Amino acid sequence: MEQEIFKKILFKVAFCAMACDGHIDDLEIKELYLMDTKTSYFASIDLSQELEHLVNDFKNKGTQVIEELFHHLRETKLNTIQELLVLEVALRIINADDKHDENEIKFINLLRSKLELHDETINDRFGKLSILRTNEYSKNSIIGKIETEHLEVMKIPKLSRVVLNTLHFPKNHPVLSK
Repeated sequence: MEQEIFKKILFKVAFCAMACDGHIDDLEIKELYLMDTKTSYFASIDLSQELEHLVNDFKNKGTQVIEELFHHLRETKLNTIQELLVLEVALRIINADDKHDENEIKFINLLRSKLELHDETINDRFGKLSILRTNEYSKNSIIGKIETEHLEVMKIPKLSRVVLNTLHFPKNHPVLSK
């Protein structure tokens, strides 16, 4: 998979992880900023353009954006390292505010179910995580029903809040440059 496409997937994972609980916390925005500045996860992509695209998608499609992400992950062949990065980005975002909303827990477990990682690989990389019920979701034959029910009740943040939160990035940050 082309690196730029993968980086856009990572950014969409981060955005969906922030939005899945209906509230985008300032600490989640700060974590996204740290990932952008301290890692190469989003290097060489125009974050302001990606953010604008995702905000518009959420405005027009709501939870369908998350459904599309799950579908894309299910259909895309990622290698083990890429799958670990997808999971890491989501975990960093939902752990940023030190609290786990029910929707965040469901999101992370549904996200995990789209990956082909073995439980042992996840545990070796991240340790035992109380919020990640690997077997329940990854081996569950009714995952489609769980996913549909979760997306039907998921709250979507007010988009004005999404835009306002981006203002916490430094003024010279790529997310704000246009």
